[in-house]
Amino acid sequence: MKNNAVKSDERTAKNTGTAAVITLVFLWAALLVAGIYKTVKYGAGSTTEEILLFLGSLLVFLIFKHRKDTVDLPKDFLGKPLPTAPSGADKRARIKAYFVDALINGAILAALNVTLNRINPNFSFTTIDCGSAFLTILVNAAVDLAVLGAVFMILNYVWGEHNIKKYNKLLEEEDEV
Repeated sequence: MKNNAVKSDERTAKNTGTAAVITLVFLWAALLVAGIYKTVKYGAGSTTEEILLFLGSLLVFLIFKHRKDTVDLPKDFLGKPLPTAPSGADKRARIKAYFVDALINGAILAALNVTLNRINPNFSFTTIDCGSAFLTILVNAAVDLAVLGAVFMILNYVWGEHNIKKYNKLLEEEDEV
């Protein structure tokens, strides 16, 4: 009887967590849609509330998700867990996965920037004028990709390696017990 109560509590906690994540995803999607709408209609400076709500909810989510006793191991873009050993080969494999993830995420945001700029010419992260419209779009997209890709690479590397070290430390502590 006691064993069933424990299983029920674990399932309830898992279902509650899943429901909370789904709710958060819907909130973020609504904030994204509202932010894009306000950006197109009123300009880039009109999305302060959406950005603050997104960052605040992300911060609360990360604080509760990454407690001391949990580790979120890094995964590649397809969701496959990355190797966790501190060896050179495993670290190179992780760096390659961080780079691919950064490149894909940077490309997605660069394409979003080009799309939003075509809808509202006042909206752009980069404003390099190259004479022709096509060359301007191409150069601005390349700059966006380079900058956003570098930012994502740094974030992926720092966060991923932090979690790998935390995971390996937890394994060492378990081995000592």
